[in-house]
Amino acid sequence: MLTRAALISTLASVLIATAPPDRIVDVDGAQIRVRCDGERSTGAPVVVLEAGAGNGAETWSKVQPEIAEFARVCAYDRPTLVRDKPERPATPTPSAVVATLDAVLTKAGETPPYVLVGHSLGGMIVRLYAMRFPDKVKGMVLVDSSHEDQQRRFAQADPTLPTSEPAATRAEVFDLPAMSAALNADPWHTTIPLVVLSRTTQSNPMAAIWLDLQRELATRSPRASHVVAEHSGHYIQNDEPALVIDAVRRVVTSAR
Repeated sequence: MLTRAALISTLASVLIATAPPDRIVDVDGAQIRVRCDGERSTGAPVVVLEAGAGNGAETWSKVQPEIAEFARVCAYDRPTLVRDKPERPATPTPSAVVATLDAVLTKAGETPPYVLVGHSLGGMIVRLYAMRFPDKVKGMVLVDSSHEDQQRRFAQADPTLPTSEPAATRAEVFDLPAMSAALNADPWHTTIPLVVLSRTTQSNPMAAIWLDLQRELATRSPRASHVVAEHSGHYIQNDEPALVIDAVRRVVTSAR
């Protein structure tokens, strides 16, 4: 029988062995953590996980290991996360955010085609990426994605709402109005497989607007489907991870 210390050591070894390996890549002087796992078969896309505002690779911990069983999958920490940095990072332009994502994948040795998965703010980032690099993107999953019209629609419903979150309270620096403007300048439409996952709706005007915008995103491709997560809040990947895993599996299969 194993002693308690031996059991703890064995469990720790298993966790280390099964955890996705972290790497650090340098992008314009920023040291960025990248977490990739899974094997890539010939002709298959790499799944790229883009977190919501203030979140890093760990936000995908309930879905990345399962996705790695059928696809190569990568997540990363954007350099705009504040966390324990001694100084707040500079606010990037939308083009810089997209360029960073592309550079991270290149430095990590991950080559297209990609299936992009974006949560919240990450949903805007992956659509901006697809606008700039359409030939690299073969499928997309939007997980309760932010929308370029949400600030305008929310302000119309309640003029007292601020147009953006105060910078001092953010866990990440970003320019939501600029990203919204970039997406509205040339609205993204596609023919790639697309799944839009949305949180459970509530009985209030803002929730109704959010759902309406989610439905609009599901019109962006003739190969799109819209799924409402009946038991989820904003973080569907935590509340109902199986929905995200299934959506990614379907898109990867269609994109092959």
